[in-house]
Amino acid sequence: MTKGELPFRYLGLPIQTTRLQKKDCDCLVDKICSKIHGYGARKFSYAGRLILVQDVLKSLCSYWASLFVLPKGIIKKVEATCRNFLWDGGPEYVRAPLVAWDKVCRTKEEGGLGLQDMKMVKTELAAGYLNGKWHEQPDGYSPARCYRWLRGVRTKVGWYSVIWNPWNSPKHSFLGWIWVHDALKTKNKLLQFGVTDDVDCMLCGLGIETQEHLFFYCPYSRRVIQALNQVMGGILATHDLLERSMQHPGSQVQKRALYALLVCLVYQLWQQRNRCREDMQVLRPEKLSSLIMQETRVRIRSRDLSRVKQDEVDWLHSMTLL
Repeated sequence: MTKGELPFRYLGLPIQTTRLQKKDCDCLVDKICSKIHGYGARKFSYAGRLILVQDVLKSLCSYWASLFVLPKGIIKKVEATCRNFLWDGGPEYVRAPLVAWDKVCRTKEEGGLGLQDMKMVKTELAAGYLNGKWHEQPDGYSPARCYRWLRGVRTKVGWYSVIWNPWNSPKHSFLGWIWVHDALKTKNKLLQFGVTDDVDCMLCGLGIETQEHLFFYCPYSRRVIQALNQVMGGILATHDLLERSMQHPGSQVQKRALYALLVCLVYQLWQQRNRCREDMQVLRPEKLSSLIMQETRVRIRSRDLSRVKQDEVDWLHSMTLL
């Protein structure tokens, strides 16, 4: 093959005797971008985009990586495309991500979203071999264990079981994940970016709109929590929602129900805040609390409760969650 000549392709893959260059892999990025445009991606929630990044976009890149040593420039471009798609629904960079990509690529137990960091290349594996054997795994090489070795050990977060509770709705969990990272675009942060000069809370207008105020001290939010507690017997704390929920002494079923209720509360309060910004309207606190109960009830009823003890089922009924 002469210099500057395009490689021969078989089934869309470049076939050549020389090492792949960045220009040889541009078709990979083009395929990913065409898939994004085909999804009509902006109609998906964050949780939906995350699934597509995990199951479709990265699997396509992993297939290529299983056959070739991809240039670092292509890996960087693919990750940028996936990052842009996750945060804005398109392949182009439009706005800054809410959470750094390094945190996104951590496991969920470590505070991330479980995406793999594609920049860890094969040359870095040499340190893992001793006398021709993979010393981290005496019985043989495993890609999953190798990746964990490359990543190293990180501290696990205490709120993992709250945010990624199996009884949570996926879209609630994703927004809750942004919430625990203090990454929601409240007015105090928009002020720092020069987007707005108004920092008054959208829901009450009585304080600076920070995450702490919006979910802990806003009179509107407090009335919603009080209405929920009237039904749930005071299960929700009136402040430090996350810490108090993590310390709840109830059974696993009670904790899962509490966590599902908590992330639904955070999601709906943020929705009402955005609705107020766009339409200058919000639901009455009692109406919103009823909506939160209904969504939590529907989610719990969709789970397999066949192994739940009868006294736990009775408790769920007493809390009007079944």
